[in-house]
Amino acid sequence: MVAPSGAVAAPQGDYLNPNAPVSFRVADLLRRMTLAEKIGQMDQIVTGSLRDTADPADGMCRNTGGNKDPLQPSCLENVLVRNFTGSILAGGTDNPVSNTGHGWAEWYNTIQHYAIDHTRLHIPVIFGVDAVHGFGHPFEAPLFPQSIGMGATWDPTVARIAGAATSRSLAATGWTWDFAPVQDLYRDNRWGRAYETWSEQPALSAAMGGEFVTGLQATGQAAATVKHFAGYSESINGHDRVEAQLPIRYLQDVFLPSYAGAIDAHAAAVMADSGSVNNIPATASHFLLTTELRERLGFQGVVISDYGDVPALAANYHVAADFAGAIAKAVNAGVDMSMTPSDFVGWNTGLAQDVQRGLVSVDRIDQSVRRILRLKFQLGLFDHPYVDAGKADATVTAGRDAALTAAQESITLLRNENNVLPLKPGAKLVVTGPSADSMTNQLGGWSVSWQGVFGAGHVCCVGPADQIPPGTTVLKGLQAADSATTYAPDQASAVAAARDADAIVVAVGEKAYAEGLGDNPAPALPADQKALISALQATGKPVVVVVVAGRPLGLGPARTAPGLLMAYQGSTEAGTAVADVLFGKVNPSGRLPVSWPSEADTPGADFCGTCPSPLGDQPKVLDQLPDTAGGAGHNYNPLYPFGFGLSYTTFTTTNLTVTNPVRRTVTVSVTVTNTGTRAGTQVVPVYVHQPVSDVLVPPQRLAAFTRVTLNPGESRTAQVSFPTSVLAVTPGDVDGTARPDVEPGAYQAQVDAMTAGFAIR
Repeated sequence: MVAPSGAVAAPQGDYLNPNAPVSFRVADLLRRMTLAEKIGQMDQIVTGSLRDTADPADGMCRNTGGNKDPLQPSCLENVLVRNFTGSILAGGTDNPVSNTGHGWAEWYNTIQHYAIDHTRLHIPVIFGVDAVHGFGHPFEAPLFPQSIGMGATWDPTVARIAGAATSRSLAATGWTWDFAPVQDLYRDNRWGRAYETWSEQPALSAAMGGEFVTGLQATGQAAATVKHFAGYSESINGHDRVEAQLPIRYLQDVFLPSYAGAIDAHAAAVMADSGSVNNIPATASHFLLTTELRERLGFQGVVISDYGDVPALAANYHVAADFAGAIAKAVNAGVDMSMTPSDFVGWNTGLAQDVQRGLVSVDRIDQSVRRILRLKFQLGLFDHPYVDAGKADATVTAGRDAALTAAQESITLLRNENNVLPLKPGAKLVVTGPSADSMTNQLGGWSVSWQGVFGAGHVCCVGPADQIPPGTTVLKGLQAADSATTYAPDQASAVAAARDADAIVVAVGEKAYAEGLGDNPAPALPADQKALISALQATGKPVVVVVVAGRPLGLGPARTAPGLLMAYQGSTEAGTAVADVLFGKVNPSGRLPVSWPSEADTPGADFCGTCPSPLGDQPKVLDQLPDTAGGAGHNYNPLYPFGFGLSYTTFTTTNLTVTNPVRRTVTVSVTVTNTGTRAGTQVVPVYVHQPVSDVLVPPQRLAAFTRVTLNPGESRTAQVSFPTSVLAVTPGDVDGTARPDVEPGAYQAQVDAMTAGFAIR
């Protein structure tokens, strides 16, 4: 702990009255602030700027010792008091020495006390962290499936529950500004952040993100951040933070509805895209951050840049001559707070110069600071600025049951030849594969640290390899479910053990990664994993392949395995979930939230409309527009389509009816029947087809969906409604940039092979 010294007297002012309206408190505080204090509120720095092995007299801490560096009084003084910094970020590898809930809470209290006790107006700091699938940093915390796995549940309720669990952990430790959810659409599986997205379809992504925001912000103790606005997920070559060339019609009609789902749920903040869009860095785009975000989507909260993106306008993009010029561009575009890792002095000096030179107005600064202060008041930071560190561990480590439920619902069964699954009780299993007993692979990135739990030899750096989160791997889950399970650590022992086995379970997939280090031109199982599967198949025993990965992969010989399921990077409890599905305790209900690309080596003719295309043929998504082309791979030809997933029972849907739009809402009804012998859950997607349109639209667009759980032989009428606004498109010619609107005319609702018409007037 850093002992407070030289504390200033308690201030007086109406802004300290907890019974006054927030707007009144914000206005009262704003009028008391100097320009320098306002500018400091608009900056966020990483915790490294508060840490060093020594206590440098100049306060310019350089964090040379990594996560073992302590907080230093001179650093706290320089950052929080002299430079008025308003926000602190725990970056990808920034953890306290005691990486527990208690340690995070103590860290927060120490910094917050210094900020409040030593500043003139006692303005609290707001603390940000990337809690993208639970509070991922404290190593004992349970983690949920990565967002792509959550999307596979097609269950917005689990997203809301995950948001609520994350909120409780954040509130218990004080790190209440969550840089989640990622509302970028999954458009390219080469991209290293694909697993952070919910789905390739805006309707599914919007629903999941909206419920996550609702759960996270329900108590008012945590703030969600919609990111990365806008179009971040579709660069020209699949690499992270690379330019995007996106027609405004495509941006508005496909991407923005996903962000809108979370914004309409009243997300407190939005983070700008790190890349450029149509040759303009998003951080400097007034069209994106003001016209689209505020004027068209109605966002009213705080806009923050991504990591280091404001100085990058000068250093990387060269759209400004220096840091001051970059600041002016970003602020005038609509950025309220800059995530400036360490150059807080440069931020303060640069923005002050901009004001002096007339490049940024004080009114524009007041606008941003008003939003930032409103967020701090709404989170209760002025009235309850500290947390009870003694209760933090219990809160942070709770929630395993919810994580398990999410993992169970996410498991997607892709292949079940001859009903090899579920496995019979007491079956003699051989379990093998690099992901069979690897919590690191199972969790993926943003787990304990940025690149996951890693150690010496990692491509990025050395991390907390001794802080493996407690949970259940695939091996441990199967051993708990079946005492006859044998573990084979390598190919030779697995082949030998197969002689006495009833079946072989092989867990393969990807290692943990995050952002650009996960970019891959053709994501596929590595050669050694393919060789392992082939050797196991040669034994003649049934092989069940469990894919533990953040995205669809080229499967090679796994394509023909009798049993194939996608477990995603499926949480600390994924091993139990996999065992529950394999042994039939849980009937799989997961459905692909993305399209699984075909593979180049799949047999096919040289020229046909349905021939396979290579994994690098991206984007390959459901909502491709019609064309006049021919040849291999030009059309939608995935190995497994969007929405695909098998069950241990069977369903039929009948009696499709559509109620014509009333108050701009369409209601679709179907009868769902469980025609099999087991209870199960059916996902019912509702697509819309527009027979004739002025603007080209996909043959079908996902408009809504629901889940129906039925006992054997049971039938139920399922109703799902959607606003006609989900069918809006940007009108006009090739250069269309107007607001999207719904075209009047005839439409058809589609459920399975059924269609029913309706009209919009």
